Amino acid sequence: MLDLLFFFFSNYLIEFMGVVLVLALGCRWLGWGASKRNNAYFSSFSNELQKIMALDAKLPSEQKLHDVEAYLGQLLEKVREKLPTRAVRHRQGRLAKLVGLRMKAQNVVSMRDFVSGERSLYHSIRSEAGSFKSQFPPNFTDLTERILDRDDGWTKMLGLLPIGPISRMLDVLPGLFVVLGIFGTFIGICMALPEIAKIDFQNLEKSGEILTRFVLGVSFSMETSIAGIICSLVMTLLNTIAPVRGMRQQTFKMVENCFENLWLSLHDDQSFEGLMKKSLPELIHEVQEIKKRLDAGNRKSDQKGA
Repeated sequence: MLDLLFFFFSNYLIEFMGVVLVLALGCRWLGWGASKRNNAYFSSFSNELQKIMALDAKLPSEQKLHDVEAYLGQLLEKVREKLPTRAVRHRQGRLAKLVGLRMKAQNVVSMRDFVSGERSLYHSIRSEAGSFKSQFPPNFTDLTERILDRDDGWTKMLGLLPIGPISRMLDVLPGLFVVLGIFGTFIGICMALPEIAKIDFQNLEKSGEILTRFVLGVSFSMETSIAGIICSLVMTLLNTIAPVRGMRQQTFKMVENCFENLWLSLHDDQSFEGLMKKSLPELIHEVQEIKKRLDAGNRKSDQKGA
């Protein structure tokens, strides 16, 4: 097995790096396009949701929390009506058409169609109604991950390839190419050094073939190093110009802030700024209520312990 690997890399390492680079460029192109569409989609969704929440700010918290799932349904339906009809999500690529893959999404899906399907953003948000209803703020990072992970448009490219692992792999490829170049250097040295022992320094004319193999081994080590550096530079440049992971993190943070604002709107803005808007008697009353609940909980714990 080791001999087979040595033979392969000693003869086709540069070609292997070229194939990996081409595949990486293709994945980079697909990932960047999907990330831009996701960013446009969630930007429009978040902006419209913020506007609707601002209009519903006068509604009492009790009315919203009475049936959170129904309120979220009404809220998302209003957002759906405000979203533009241009298509920015789930576009089926030519590659998928050529290989005959069946895509879960339609050929062109309007932004308003985010409410359709069991794995849509609409149903994902409504399924987390308990988290939004909770009096205590949830972990919004975990909440956002749970909701977005159900969206195939967020997690996959072409409806098939997982975009998260691929984007992480693209980020480590520059270092991997350097390692492959160094690996090729050692392979070339391993091929060249044994040839020195075969050289007859008393008769260099007959050692011409051996010297040729020695030079080829040294040349291979240099060529793989150069190829590894060039591939690393190309991927580093693309990672800087079109950072798929950075774009996804920006989109994720935007959606997370949107869900946090949604929770705050449901609970009459329980943030520090919201608390500062309340009068001193209201704050004292809330503190007293919290103290009563804590005292009642402590008494129940003491009774159970007794």
